[in-house]
Amino acid sequence: MACRLFDNAYRIDGIDEKEANMSVKASIIIPCFNTEETIARSLREFCNQTVPPEHYQVIVIDDCSTDNTAAQIETVAQEPQITFLQNEQNSGPALTRNRGIDLAEGEIVIFADGDTIPCKNFVAMHIDTHQRYPDPFVGVMGAAAMPEDLEITPLMYLGNVVSTMQGHEFYDDDPYGWLNFSTLNVSLKRAFIGDTRFDDGSFKREAEEDTELAGLEDAEFAQRLAQKGMRLVQNPEIRAFHYHFRSPENYMTKVHEYGKRFALWMSLCSPEEAAELNKRLNYLIDRDNLFSMANVKELIRRGVVNDLTVPIIRAGGKFFETRNEKLSLFLYNKLYKYLFLKGYNSR
Repeated sequence: MACRLFDNAYRIDGIDEKEANMSVKASIIIPCFNTEETIARSLREFCNQTVPPEHYQVIVIDDCSTDNTAAQIETVAQEPQITFLQNEQNSGPALTRNRGIDLAEGEIVIFADGDTIPCKNFVAMHIDTHQRYPDPFVGVMGAAAMPEDLEITPLMYLGNVVSTMQGHEFYDDDPYGWLNFSTLNVSLKRAFIGDTRFDDGSFKREAEEDTELAGLEDAEFAQRLAQKGMRLVQNPEIRAFHYHFRSPENYMTKVHEYGKRFALWMSLCSPEEAAELNKRLNYLIDRDNLFSMANVKELIRRGVVNDLTVPIIRAGGKFFETRNEKLSLFLYNKLYKYLFLKGYNSR
């Protein structure tokens, strides 16, 4: 097994979880909203780790779910690791995670979600990897995986974070490694987090509109951590099985919303930060370098996927949903940048 450090050239091989010094205590923060189908199983697996219960805590916070999430949590809340809290009002994932950070007692803070099931040695390997990289600025990224107890169809990958946390090459000199940060499976040293918190609504207040960064709050948080010097090690053996799937219509709506939120984020960044985001994500044309290869490819893409062709591509995706899922997935994925930019430009 190899671990890769985004933004630098550290690598390690052959991690053995038995070598971990279990005197290190970890705090797992799990915000949840309407996760009644998965949360009880998720918590049982988080409480059934190879690490002794006294060495870690599980902070689960229900953000005013409208289903039976709270009742499902209660079925396992007696476990010694669990601290169960309920928000008085729906606050969103950012403020909910902040509440968890404030309560975290561990030297290591692990972020997870209520629709993920951790592997058996999830906590042990997070702890072990941090011990291999004791520098305070080093965080640990695990991997998202598709459930092994379900028959996975191609369309189940549509908009699933699994497709963004696997199968990519990360370069040691990539200055934007923080954009790989995902609160589905990542850990940081509590001392490094310090007073840094997820966006608490300041974006909404500054923009003077009812727009939140939900869906981008982890990237914005990671950007500020990177400015403090954060580097990320990836340990692909730390797996979290992700039980969250989108319908094609929900996927397209979400991508459009992400574009709007990204525009809000860009508008409130400094010029240097905005240029950094633009360059890394390559959603916007670099007007200072129109003839770069990246720009040429982007301009060709926009020539193929445009207002005239999108209805045809959408119809094709819909038609092939029950006939050829791989082709349907291919067509829907071609709409991502188009929908993102539509949302971006709508502001």
